[in-house]
Formats: sequence, C-alpha cells, structure tokens
Amino acid sequence: MIRRAAGAAVAIGVLLTSGCQVRRQAAPIGAGVLHVQQVARVTDRAALSPIAWSPDGRRFAYGRRDGVWVHQIGDAVGTKITSGEVVTAVAWSPTADVIAYVDRGVLWTVRPDGRDRRRIPIQGVATTPVWAPGGDRLVVAVRQVGENGGLSRLWLTSSDGTLLRPIQWDARGERVTALGWFPDTLHLFVGLAAPDGEATVEWWQVRIAYPDFRKLPGPPQPVLESVLSSKGDWVAFVSADGGGERAYVVRIDGSGLHAISPSSRRIGGLAWSPHSDKVAYGLLPGEGQAEIYLTGTTGAARVFAASYRFESPDPAAGLSLVWAPNEVHLAYGTNTGTLGGPVWLATFQTR
Repeated sequence: MIRRAAGAAVAIGVLLTSGCQVRRQAAPIGAGVLHVQQVARVTDRAALSPIAWSPDGRRFAYGRRDGVWVHQIGDAVGTKITSGEVVTAVAWSPTADVIAYVDRGVLWTVRPDGRDRRRIPIQGVATTPVWAPGGDRLVVAVRQVGENGGLSRLWLTSSDGTLLRPIQWDARGERVTALGWFPDTLHLFVGLAAPDGEATVEWWQVRIAYPDFRKLPGPPQPVLESVLSSKGDWVAFVSADGGGERAYVVRIDGSGLHAISPSSRRIGGLAWSPHSDKVAYGLLPGEGQAEIYLTGTTGAARVFAASYRFESPDPAAGLSLVWAPNEVHLAYGTNTGTLGGPVWLATFQTR
C-alpha cells in the first residue's frame, strides 16, 4: 500500500500586493529541544483526507464523504464549507485563501468560507493536488484510464482554472506515487512506480514550463513512501529492511544516505517540517497502534511525540502526519484518503 475568473486588474493588484509583502518565518527549532506540551483529539467527527493547514497555522481543513470541513484550533465541531461525495485530498494555498480538493477524482477549488467554488476541468481521475511554494499555482497527477491501460499525466493550473495545461513530460504509463515542488517553483519532484506495481522505483526532476527533465540518482531500492523536503535538498523515504521497514534520508544528488529510524513492522506518515530540519514518522509495531517520533536529518536526536491507537481495526491502516506551518503543531490520524478517523494534535514547546 502506498502511503497521501478574476479580471486582469484584480490579478495585477494581487501580484503587486504579494510582491510588497515581507514574510517573516521563525527560526528552526531542533528536534532535541522540543517538548510535547499537549496531545488532544481536535475533531468530533472522522476525517477521510489528511488535513491541510491554513498559512497562519490557526485553521485546518479536511475532506469527508459529505464535503470539506474547516476548523479553528480549539473548535472540535468545525464548519462544513461545501458539500461533496468522497473528498479524498485537500490542499490549502500557502499564500492565498484558497483550498483545492479532490472529490471522486474531480479537482475543485473553494474559499475557506465556501465562496467561489470552481470545478477545474481536467480530464481523468485526479489525485492529491500540491500547491507551489508561491501559492499561485498547483499541480495534480491525473490518471487517464483507458489509454494504453491508463496513463499518468501531470497538470498545472491556477486557483480559478484560467491557467490550465498539461506538463510536457511523458511518464511512460508509469504511476505517479510522489509529487512535490522544488523551492524555485520551476521544477517538480516526481516519484514513479511501474503500472502494475506499488513501490516507487524512479525519482525525476521535471520542469513545468517546457520539456526539461532528468532522472534523479535514486531511490537506492524500491520504496514505499517518499517525500521531498521543502528546501529541495533531501528526500525522506521508507524501504523494506529485512522482515520490516525503516525510514531513511538521502540528498537529492544521491549522497548522504542513512537511516533515521529503527526497523519496525511498518513505518508510515513521513512528514518534513517546514524548515526541512526535522522529519516526523510513525512506527507501527502492531495492528491498530502507532508511536510517533521526530528526528533531525542525522537521526541522532529522536523525540517521542505521541502513542496512538487506531479507531479502525483494519491491519493495513496507514498513518497521516502533517506539520503546521509554524511547527508548533503536528496533526495525525488514520485519515489517509482511504480510511477515516478523527484528527489528533500534538502541540510542542521548547525545553
């Protein structure tokens, strides 16, 4: 199982405004000095998708079988902002008040208050949308079932759909299993699995503007989950290790490969912190339970964050981990897009 029409004047005004903003980001906090202040269940209902944080880290959104919900931290009831059928993925723009979501394979965007809901007319079955660091564009992997057994395509779009085009790169029928942006906002990190396989066997760097792509040196072995750091310099991944699994990191150039976790029956939910200096992951030593840890890129300082007993008895249940932009909170649960569960929150403070 593999683990996740504005007018021209308005558009110019938004660009000018965003260009004048100075965004301050707190300094990174090492895993070794973090202390878990509180662990709490923060939703009364089960989420289906992993959560998506608002840019300020004060709200989060998630999908269910009845639509998209938004919560303030501390509000366990939340608000349903739009109806849906089966919302398996959500993504909140890091700079704009827009949420993208996938409902039964269809890509939509909506404001956090439910206004300006738009269907993005992409042909095929959309998976997880990923916003560019600038927040003005997003990319989504689309499965076009029926063509040569089903082709994977990458599409680039804007929040209102006025920009909509396929990225000029042929995945050769292989399935997209990992997707992320490099910080230059010009290139994508793409993981591929064979059409009939589950494990990622290739990593690629793909330019969004024109045919310019190269195969990256990795993964060193077939992997079950892979995530690019926000700085674009490291990849964290999970691979088989004897009779179990282990989490590793490797530099984008293929150097510096080393383990960051002990071996466990299963490992899931890899999540880079926004500063790219920490990785959160879950050890799943037995059915229905998980232990969540944080570690730096060396793997030396390992901090226990929470223990978690799954609400679902499914032995194949995965784990979702999502850092807040301010790194104060880490959300977790079985809400992976295939199974649902309430959202929990670990809150940190420095020692």
